[in-house]
Amino acid sequence: MVLPNLSKIFPLPEYVESLSMGLDISDRSLKFVELKGRKKHLELGMFGSRVLPEGLVVSGEIKNKPGLIDFLKKDFAEFFGKEVSLSLPEEKALVGLVTLPVMPLSNIRETLELQLDEHIPLSPSETIFDFELLRPAVKDHLDVVLAAFPRKLVEDYRDVLVASGLKPRVFEMETQALVRSILPENEKDTVMIIDFGRTRTSFAIVTDGIIRFTSTVVLAGESINQILAKVFNIDVYGAERIKKENGFVRTKENQEVFNSILPIISAIRDEISRHLLYWQNHASHVHYPNPEVSKIYLCGGDSNLTGLTEYFSYELKIPVLLANPWVNITSFDDYIPEITLTESLTYATALGLALRSAKHND
Repeated sequence: MVLPNLSKIFPLPEYVESLSMGLDISDRSLKFVELKGRKKHLELGMFGSRVLPEGLVVSGEIKNKPGLIDFLKKDFAEFFGKEVSLSLPEEKALVGLVTLPVMPLSNIRETLELQLDEHIPLSPSETIFDFELLRPAVKDHLDVVLAAFPRKLVEDYRDVLVASGLKPRVFEMETQALVRSILPENEKDTVMIIDFGRTRTSFAIVTDGIIRFTSTVVLAGESINQILAKVFNIDVYGAERIKKENGFVRTKENQEVFNSILPIISAIRDEISRHLLYWQNHASHVHYPNPEVSKIYLCGGDSNLTGLTEYFSYELKIPVLLANPWVNITSFDDYIPEITLTESLTYATALGLALRSAKHND
């Protein structure tokens, strides 16, 4: 049931207008962001992160529902009754292109449901799905991008939030939130988004703002920390400090750190190349004027590793840009958030979720 937007009839005072919170839960951390509406722009409200105890969430799946509920009740008690927009784990998403005969838009969902098991390895009763129509449409058929999740996974996240005293407002694929946060609204080309996080790295190819392909590997910032800890015989906290202070820069003074990190970064480079090649070989049938990937946007907690964008740009022969998670939220001419741009990269998904709430309250 959709309720009318009462704020248009009884507007809240500018200084108290608060939107739903964006909540990003991964295997080892939880991040939340709240945006507050002002007269001409959005501003950052409450934000923060929590370290999740190991074993509560594994590869995106909730493995210990009572434990996660207890954690949220204890660490999120201040948000009891708050509306939440939640990201669903990228590694559990099933995304594909479906070609349909020309039909009214109102018939697409029913048609997809009837043939769902032809496109994903789950029955309709086990699946929750959504779709987007690719544009420009052609005369003889429709190209539809299908995104699906296992129903049990979605219901587990819903049950945990409700039992924790939170109010689920909307669930969406993690990359959808990232696209909303970091991809400029006027970006019409085909681009790749790389989310370089702590426990995994996710890849997505996006055309005109629509996600076409996703993939996830376990190589990530934690892999770098483990190698540095072994090479320098230190704990992971010391390894994290070395990684941040020294970066991925090839100098005489930093040669040992660079050489230690290189195998992980090279493996991620190879994954990028593999995904680009796959897209190049499978995009010819897509009726879109700019199918080639024109640039790569890099985000995530470990994306700000010094020297990383330069290395990928040189090796891949394609522009690699460090993303700006505020590009669709506010202009820095109007407002400077109380958070560094570097730190914002770790909150890109949560910011995108919060921005969805803002747009739906316009």
